[in-house]
Amino acid sequence: MEGVNQFKDLTLTYYAPSGATFEISTDLPGGSLGVRRTIALLATVGERETDTFPLDNPSLLEGRLIKYKVTSAGPVILYEGFIRFRRVGTYIDGAAGDKWETQPLSLGA
Repeated sequence: MEGVNQFKDLTLTYYAPSGATFEISTDLPGGSLGVRRTIALLATVGERETDTFPLDNPSLLEGRLIKYKVTSAGPVILYEGFIRFRRVGTYIDGAAGDKWETQPLSLGA
Protein backbone atom coordinates (compact mmCIF):
# COMPACT_ATOMS: atom_id res chain seq x y z
CA MET A 1 0.00 0.00 0.00
CA GLU A 2 1.43 3.36 -1.00
CA GLY A 3 1.02 6.83 0.54
CA VAL A 4 0.90 5.70 4.18
CA ASN A 5 2.15 8.07 6.90
CA GLN A 6 3.20 7.51 10.51
CA PHE A 7 2.20 10.37 12.81
CA LYS A 8 4.53 11.12 15.75
CA ASP A 9 3.13 14.10 17.65
CA LEU A 10 0.76 17.06 17.49
CA THR A 11 1.53 20.60 18.66
CA LEU A 12 -1.40 22.97 19.23
CA THR A 13 -1.67 26.62 20.22
CA TYR A 14 -5.18 27.14 21.55
CA TYR A 15 -7.53 28.95 23.92
CA ALA A 16 -10.09 26.79 25.75
CA PRO A 17 -11.18 28.15 29.16
CA SER A 18 -13.50 25.14 29.64
CA GLY A 19 -11.06 22.56 28.28
CA ALA A 20 -11.82 20.45 25.21
CA THR A 21 -11.52 17.04 23.63
CA PHE A 22 -9.48 16.59 20.45
CA GLU A 23 -10.19 13.43 18.42
CA ILE A 24 -7.95 12.15 15.65
CA SER A 25 -9.29 9.68 13.10
CA THR A 26 -7.29 7.79 10.46
CA ASP A 27 -8.12 5.14 7.88
CA LEU A 28 -5.60 2.53 9.10
CA PRO A 29 -5.83 -0.14 10.27
CA GLY A 30 -8.91 -1.43 8.53
CA GLY A 31 -9.33 0.97 5.61
CA SER A 32 -12.18 3.09 7.05
CA LEU A 33 -11.96 6.28 9.13
CA GLY A 34 -12.16 5.62 12.84
CA VAL A 35 -11.15 7.48 16.00
CA ARG A 36 -7.62 6.32 16.87
CA ARG A 37 -6.62 8.88 19.53
CA THR A 38 -8.54 11.09 21.95
CA ILE A 39 -6.61 13.93 23.58
CA ALA A 40 -7.86 15.95 26.55
CA LEU A 41 -7.04 19.64 26.13
CA LEU A 42 -6.74 21.11 29.62
CA ALA A 43 -8.46 24.38 30.45
CA THR A 44 -6.24 27.33 29.56
CA VAL A 45 -5.34 29.99 32.11
CA GLY A 46 -4.13 32.70 29.74
CA GLU A 47 -5.11 33.79 26.24
CA ARG A 48 -2.97 31.20 24.43
CA GLU A 49 -1.37 27.94 25.43
CA THR A 50 0.94 25.73 23.40
CA ASP A 51 1.16 22.01 24.14
CA THR A 52 2.66 19.01 22.35
CA PHE A 53 0.82 15.69 22.49
CA PRO A 54 2.53 12.38 21.58
CA LEU A 55 0.70 10.18 19.06
CA ASP A 56 3.02 7.17 19.41
CA ASN A 57 1.57 5.54 22.51
CA PRO A 58 1.08 2.56 22.53
CA SER A 59 2.13 2.51 18.85
CA LEU A 60 2.59 5.01 16.05
CA LEU A 61 -0.60 6.40 14.57
CA GLU A 62 -0.75 5.44 10.86
CA GLY A 63 -2.92 6.26 7.89
CA ARG A 64 -3.35 7.70 4.42
CA LEU A 65 -6.18 9.98 5.57
CA ILE A 66 -6.40 11.96 8.81
CA LYS A 67 -9.32 13.89 10.29
CA TYR A 68 -9.56 16.10 13.40
CA LYS A 69 -12.54 16.97 15.60
CA VAL A 70 -12.67 19.35 18.60
CA THR A 71 -15.55 19.34 21.10
CA SER A 72 -16.03 21.46 24.20
CA ALA A 73 -18.73 22.76 26.53
CA GLY A 74 -17.32 26.28 26.07
CA PRO A 75 -15.53 28.36 23.44
CA VAL A 76 -12.37 27.06 21.74
CA ILE A 77 -10.00 29.03 19.53
CA LEU A 78 -7.37 27.06 17.61
CA TYR A 79 -4.61 29.48 16.64
CA GLU A 80 -2.22 27.05 15.01
CA GLY A 81 -1.19 23.46 15.00
CA PHE A 82 1.16 21.11 13.26
CA ILE A 83 1.76 17.40 13.20
CA ARG A 84 5.09 15.64 12.71
CA PHE A 85 4.91 12.65 10.39
CA ARG A 86 6.96 10.53 8.04
CA ARG A 87 6.07 8.60 4.91
CA VAL A 88 6.27 4.82 4.99
CA GLY A 89 7.94 3.24 1.96
CA THR A 90 5.67 0.20 1.59
CA TYR A 91 2.90 -0.57 4.07
CA ILE A 92 2.04 -4.26 4.40
CA ASP A 93 -1.18 -5.18 6.18
CA GLY A 94 -0.97 -8.89 6.95
CA ALA A 95 -4.53 -8.88 8.31
CA ALA A 96 -5.74 -7.83 4.84
CA GLY A 97 -3.71 -10.59 3.15
CA ASP A 98 -0.93 -8.29 1.92
CA LYS A 99 2.50 -9.82 1.42
CA TRP A 100 5.83 -8.63 0.08
CA GLU A 101 8.36 -10.65 -1.85
CA THR A 102 11.57 -9.60 -3.50
CA GLN A 103 12.49 -10.37 -7.05
CA PRO A 104 15.14 -13.08 -7.44
CA LEU A 105 18.53 -11.69 -6.40
CA SER A 106 21.88 -12.72 -7.83
CA LEU A 107 24.37 -13.57 -5.12
CA GLY A 108 27.31 -13.22 -7.48
CA ALA A 109 28.86 -15.56 -9.98
